[in-house]
Amino acid sequence: MKKLALLLAVMMMFSLLLAGCNNTTTSSAPESKPAENSTASGGDTETNDDPYANIDLSKEETVVMYVTATEPNAIKEVMEAANEKIKAAINTTIDLYFIPSSERSTKYPLVMAGGDTVDLIYTANWCYYKEQVEKSGFKELTEEFLQTYMPQTWATLPEAAWKETLINGKIYMVPRNTAAIFPDRGMVVNMEVAEKYGYTADKIKTYDDLKNLLLAIGDNEASNGMYAYYASQSYTLQQQFLQYANNLINNQASDYVYYSQLTDPKFENPFFLYTSDYFKDYALLMAEFAAAGVWPSDAISNTNSISTLFANKQSATCHQNYYNGITNIEGWREKGIKAELFDTYPEGYRALRDSFVGDGMAIPSFSEIPERAAVCLDFIKSDLETYMLLAGGFEGRHYIYDEATNTISNGPESADYVFDGWAWGIRHKDFPWPKTDDERINAANKHLSETQLKDEEWPYWGFTFDYAPVSAEWAVISALVTENSASFGLGSFGANTEAEYEAFVQKLKDGGLDKYMEEWNKQRDEFLAANK
Repeated sequence: MKKLALLLAVMMMFSLLLAGCNNTTTSSAPESKPAENSTASGGDTETNDDPYANIDLSKEETVVMYVTATEPNAIKEVMEAANEKIKAAINTTIDLYFIPSSERSTKYPLVMAGGDTVDLIYTANWCYYKEQVEKSGFKELTEEFLQTYMPQTWATLPEAAWKETLINGKIYMVPRNTAAIFPDRGMVVNMEVAEKYGYTADKIKTYDDLKNLLLAIGDNEASNGMYAYYASQSYTLQQQFLQYANNLINNQASDYVYYSQLTDPKFENPFFLYTSDYFKDYALLMAEFAAAGVWPSDAISNTNSISTLFANKQSATCHQNYYNGITNIEGWREKGIKAELFDTYPEGYRALRDSFVGDGMAIPSFSEIPERAAVCLDFIKSDLETYMLLAGGFEGRHYIYDEATNTISNGPESADYVFDGWAWGIRHKDFPWPKTDDERINAANKHLSETQLKDEEWPYWGFTFDYAPVSAEWAVISALVTENSASFGLGSFGANTEAEYEAFVQKLKDGGLDKYMEEWNKQRDEFLAANK
């Protein structure tokens, strides 16, 4: 062992000497605030703290990265600056491509179908993680691989984060470096429109209030090019009027099994969402909304995001989260939109902290440079200055940073680069929260924080379902849900909604739902027994 240690020490010293001769650069360690990134300039550069000293980065590489979000106006200028830093640090540049959120369901599978170069791609428990693993779309990331090529991320993330990524005991994605946010979102209302229909801010307190507001607006603003909620296949009201209105919780968003915190606070009774009374009631409400003209009849073909439509005054409402929604809201207010974000959660509502795999990045199995992709991801997640540039653009222009509180506020050009508008999968462990004096948003965050479920109250961290025993049934079930959920969410069946719903439930049962749920409960029981 002593000989081996001596040999490793000699090899490391030799690598460091080569790094100096080859002008290889170093990365700065994560700090509590953005700082100048240390770069090498020949053999005099300090390399002792270089996490990549034992990796050969002598060959320049380009990493092709895909994310799913709206492309910022200033992305070209920002990426030029970011790539200067990334190249100086790890001899790598990034080609960044955006899949618009409204086109995610069609374009994401095409990107992953192969043919084009992809080295990193955004994924999450709600964004094709399990589906792509089942299709062998993502590279397995062993502990040895992660420790070697992502040393800073490996040192940063807790064991719980990696456990949440496991599928059949294996890791296929790199989660963001923090889960210290709430995924729960609230409705944003254009109050100038709401007030026309008698709804002042003090009259919007519950989901019933929101329901009545949407029905009151209906299509009465259609002559002005606006609808109450301009929905689409990608942007329905399922989160607001199904999940949040009933406090339904699931940290595995792709398998459709939920718990109701309000009626089942110990989470002992899982149910399949689409055959529950919750979903039936939701489908009937959406049919009522559609009949009232809350969205246009051709909404199913709409490809615009709800935020874009709200900004363009084509939708009187949209939704935002409470930790960074203020960024968009202030931008809308600057454009003359009287936007307010509401907390309408029911009494007794308790939020579950977001899963680490609520956002992350994966390396496609067909990437030809997975090692360099991993190093690149590790660097941009860990070097705070580079992260801040990618996440927020240029300080002083796109955002203003308050070091004392680790918060950011909008800069004069914030509309061209919204902070944290796309970089969710690479969040730094010390990422800043948006600063706001908005009493409504601060009160909502306080409410969520004070009532948040404790980690030990949610018994399913790390539980993943193995679909193999019911793969045939799951193929039918998932196809039926994909085919029908948007239609129910857009009220497309009108007066026939209840009959169509019953037919849908029967198709699910015929497709093997009972067998699927029996297997799901079996694996759940085994997991709970093993983790007592």
